[in-house]
Amino acid sequence: MSIIISKTVKQELPEEKIRKAIELVLQGEKCEAEEISAVYCGDRLIRKINIEHLAHDYPTDTISFRLNSGNAIEGEFYISCDTVRRNAQEYESSFENELLRVTIHSVLHLIGFEDQSAAQKAEMTQKENRYLAALFHHDEK
Repeated sequence: MSIIISKTVKQELPEEKIRKAIELVLQGEKCEAEEISAVYCGDRLIRKINIEHLAHDYPTDTISFRLNSGNAIEGEFYISCDTVRRNAQEYESSFENELLRVTIHSVLHLIGFEDQSAAQKAEMTQKENRYLAALFHHDEK
């Protein structure tokens, strides 16, 4: 399994926690990964990707792309640290906590979970909460 974490922003990122979050979701959902690329960027890049691929002219927190259809996941996701920072303030959360939540959310999308309906959103939020709790519980050990 290959997890590649890169960034186009100067912000320091908790790379070990990011890697652990990705691994927890994959293990919890009984999935394997061939290669997952996680790119942490700013609003300008994610807005450009959003326009090019989804025809949405605004920044968003994350965009995920599954690059294969096999059993072992090959994919990439982009997360805007700018949007994560704003969302953390709005939800009264820390930047790190929101960043890890969005990372988990992105991996769930790669696996195939959707969040178009209220029921799908609720299921994803439940999974995000479970994996965040597991991640922080793991850190306490």
